[in-house]
Amino acid sequence: MNLIDRYVTEVGKNLPLLKGREDIEKELRSTLEDMLEDRAAQTGRVRDEAMEIELLKEYGSPQKVAATYNPQPYLIGPRLFPFFLMVLKIVIPIVVTVLLVLAGIRAATETPFMGADFVNIVGSGLGEALSAAIAAFGNIALVFAILERVLPDAQIDNLKTEEDWDPASLAKEPDPDSVKRGELIAEIVFTFVGLAILNLYPQILGLTFFTDGEWFFIPMFSDAFFKFMPWINAIFLAEIVLDIYLLRSALWTPITRVAKIIIEAAGIALAVIILRAPNFIGFTAESFANSPIGADAAQTLTTVFTIMFPVVLIIVIIVQGIETAKAVYRLFKANYQTR
Repeated sequence: MNLIDRYVTEVGKNLPLLKGREDIEKELRSTLEDMLEDRAAQTGRVRDEAMEIELLKEYGSPQKVAATYNPQPYLIGPRLFPFFLMVLKIVIPIVVTVLLVLAGIRAATETPFMGADFVNIVGSGLGEALSAAIAAFGNIALVFAILERVLPDAQIDNLKTEEDWDPASLAKEPDPDSVKRGELIAEIVFTFVGLAILNLYPQILGLTFFTDGEWFFIPMFSDAFFKFMPWINAIFLAEIVLDIYLLRSALWTPITRVAKIIIEAAGIALAVIILRAPNFIGFTAESFANSPIGADAAQTLTTVFTIMFPVVLIIVIIVQGIETAKAVYRLFKANYQTR
């Protein structure tokens, strides 16, 4: 194997692509061979190893050459980065604030101020908030890294910031079939974060106590709820796939509107089934039996959560019902206008 073959092999090892690697190596080898022959003809020298070294040194290191074939040198490119920061500024403060408030409530209601238990609860709350912030950052970065690679360049360029806003755009009639990219990106991020929490970090959803030198955890949802996780995952993933497709196409079509209606209807049906399922809430009087909370306080908390979660599900059902009705209306309106 001569130096050019070894050079091409090294370039291939550093290529971030799997598809098309063989073609790139073949093209690079042909280019270098032609350049070497031209150099030998122009200088009147015989092709030798010294000439190959001279050519390859001028051409550049294998790592540098391989980088020129990488269409995505960034994890998150500069065009999507402002939106990435915007979502981070929304999501992470919300996550951290919620967890710190919960930790503060536990510290204020379960232990006297100061003391080992108080310090442990505060420390645990800070640790959970930091872990949740890191997890949220990683999940959001993953979502935007995927968007960076699946969205066409033209669609990313159309995601204009306020600096690009043109007052003349106010005179244009909005296209009823155009998608709102900002809303889609936010929906993808929040759906992905919800998936990650439910599947990877369920320990965040619950109450943690420190008693008798041990941590005591009461999950927010029971095993009956997590039996629905395959269906929840399927609906969430379908929503993400549809949103990514809409970001790529930039327009609603009858097919995507029908898909939206099906996904929303499935979400409503699942919410109704969960609402009617018995004992899907993990907070019960029995679950508080070994906690430092007294029987009366435990009963009060159980009653509050027993009422709160069905109310939240009812709100979800109402919101999804409105979204479904809007999608049905727009579908029929679009079909009427085309006739």
